Amino acid sequence: MSLSGSLKFTLSSAAIALCAFGATANAADREFALVFKVLNNAFSPPIDAGCKDAAKKLGDVTCTYIGPTEYDEAKQVQLAQDMITRGVDGLGISAGNPKAMARILKMANDKGIPVVTFDTDVLPEDAGLRATYIGTDNYSFGVELAKKVLENKKEGGTVCIQSGAPASENLKARVQGIRDTLAGASKDQPVATLTGQNGWTEPAGCPVYNNDDIALAAQQVRDVMTNHPDLSAFVAVGGWAQYAPQAYKQAMEPLKERLDKKDLVVVFGDNFGPQLPLLAEGLSHYNIGQRPYDMGYETIMALDKLTKGEKLEPFIQTGTETCTPDDALTTCGKVAAK
Repeated sequence: MSLSGSLKFTLSSAAIALCAFGATANAADREFALVFKVLNNAFSPPIDAGCKDAAKKLGDVTCTYIGPTEYDEAKQVQLAQDMITRGVDGLGISAGNPKAMARILKMANDKGIPVVTFDTDVLPEDAGLRATYIGTDNYSFGVELAKKVLENKKEGGTVCIQSGAPASENLKARVQGIRDTLAGASKDQPVATLTGQNGWTEPAGCPVYNNDDIALAAQQVRDVMTNHPDLSAFVAVGGWAQYAPQAYKQAMEPLKERLDKKDLVVVFGDNFGPQLPLLAEGLSHYNIGQRPYDMGYETIMALDKLTKGEKLEPFIQTGTETCTPDDALTTCGKVAAK
């Protein structure tokens, strides 16, 4: 798969992280392991950085950050199980397959290893297996994405949603937040699909799911725009397609006149380096980003508290940030130092 320069860096980080898996922990007293869903995307390095910065601040902690290089739910489960066998002092999990990962959390509980989830939680019925969830309120994240569409398309229209892995609970919550908000529905009466509610419909073939495959995500953008030339809005719950900026440009530049008039409104999740020049060029209208650095940092701090017998809130929110073409290359995406 051809990746941008920043993603090549990410793959290098993945290789380093996977090598760290086989290495013995350093002289620090405690080892906390964070097991992410997939390492070859722009979301991963900030989590790793936050993890390591928090460990450095604590002084007696080693951060071991691992995950499959390509999206592989079974591989992630195996890596998490290996960390339990290794006997780490605390475990942070971003669950690619929440049901399968619940079994691993139970194993950690049985061995007395404190567990938290970050970025992607387990299913509600398995919430008791972890001490807290650290990350974004994903339903609210979807609501914010949809609100930006409604600011420009009050009359409704056709919308195509792009997501990653269909089984990912955090992404399903975002999609639901988008649908309910566009439909004018309440959270306790969710909309299964948009079929005209509040003037909104989803065309055939949508949503599209890319399974965290960046090249596929970019191709899906091209295909959606080709197959639905009168599309009113495109909403991606993550940044996948924009991590392949050249392919994304090729798909969107022919539509620049429609984008400039907001005849077609494009809203993306995430606000990482490869995405921001595209936003500045007007090839999307809004990018709403999460705070992955804070997820990594707060996960280590939460595990530190648990190993010291302290209690945690059941949900630690890390917040979001809305970026526009005006601030894309200035203040957008800047994370305050801890």
